[in-house]
Amino acid sequence: MSSKQKESSFTKRMLNLASAYFKSRFFTHYPFFLAHAVTFACNSRCKTCTMWKMTPLKFKDLSLNEVKRLIDEAYNIGMRGYYAFGGEPLVRRDIVEIIKYAYEKGFVTTVNTNGSLLYPLADELSKYLDVAFVSLDFPGPYHDYIRGFPGNFERLIKGVKRLLEIGKTRVIFVSTISKLNYGHIKDLAEFAAKVGVGISYNAVEPTLVDYDKVRTYEPVFDYGLTKEQLREFYKTLYKLKLEGYPLMESEYILKHYAEGKQFKCHFPKIFVYVSPDGYIFPCTFRYGLKNYSLKEGSFKEYFKSEAFKRHVKLSEHCDVCIRTCIRMYAYTYELRVKHIVNLVKSLKTMMYESEKRERGINFLDGILERTKEEQKELQKAPIPLLTV
Repeated sequence: MSSKQKESSFTKRMLNLASAYFKSRFFTHYPFFLAHAVTFACNSRCKTCTMWKMTPLKFKDLSLNEVKRLIDEAYNIGMRGYYAFGGEPLVRRDIVEIIKYAYEKGFVTTVNTNGSLLYPLADELSKYLDVAFVSLDFPGPYHDYIRGFPGNFERLIKGVKRLLEIGKTRVIFVSTISKLNYGHIKDLAEFAAKVGVGISYNAVEPTLVDYDKVRTYEPVFDYGLTKEQLREFYKTLYKLKLEGYPLMESEYILKHYAEGKQFKCHFPKIFVYVSPDGYIFPCTFRYGLKNYSLKEGSFKEYFKSEAFKRHVKLSEHCDVCIRTCIRMYAYTYELRVKHIVNLVKSLKTMMYESEKRERGINFLDGILERTKEEQKELQKAPIPLLTV
């Protein structure tokens, strides 16, 4: 399939996703996006996350046939978006087949990856992957220190470069801001602008140690932002957006974050989280909500249950999550006009123009050359701790 043909296919599937949203919003009130953790395994050892500690549980991952049945069921109940994450989703040997299956079913396909395995998979994956969210916590080899993975930065750059060369999959950098990189928020935005892709930011928050246990605050205690830093973080993002940097968050939501405005969360009405072993789990663990087995039940049964209704109701007033994308989903769900107008402008960042792609590819070529030299220097001395 050519880039032009895939663009047409993407437009069609985006329209189907929009149709699924309207059906959900005004009729069923069921989620229309499947967020699937495809594996417990992860090849990173991030300082700001603990999910990699679940790697020994990878034997519990659903089989390929079980994943296909999950995708079938999600499609039949009206979902049209598929988001694969982990762990690290690309460590699954059958990940291309999974994405292909969702793509051919009619889903908009997205993957959240650390980028370490993008390069060897790029040619096949790009045939079926609409959007790649690639983690980038520093625009240089110091990224490897934060991620606990030597060589990760070079690998992800090679992978992103290859995706740009192919020109079918849209790339968005996702940066988790902690005390380890707090002083480099603008550097990351400048890097994304030079590559010619979008960027989205999160602040470090509690992470999972197991899908059926509460989250741990260990990363927050060690590397989390103070309340004052978090306020400045939001103000900085708003300023960068006004300056024209390619942040995916709309100007409208960043302004509200900077002003400290509260909002009503609709996340459980949009996304449903499924664990690697086939359990629906809540996006927040604050209320002691229990997981639901899809091996014993179904999406339809769960969405009609009191447990789902309670999750939706409690989440509307949740104030635990600090991810900027959550407010973006909420405002989109509410059809806030100013936000929608701003969002359309942000989405233009995802449009691939040949000239912009060429500039990005050339820039990354230079980064790869510079990285080789920087790595030689880093081998001579320990990596310093970069803070404010």
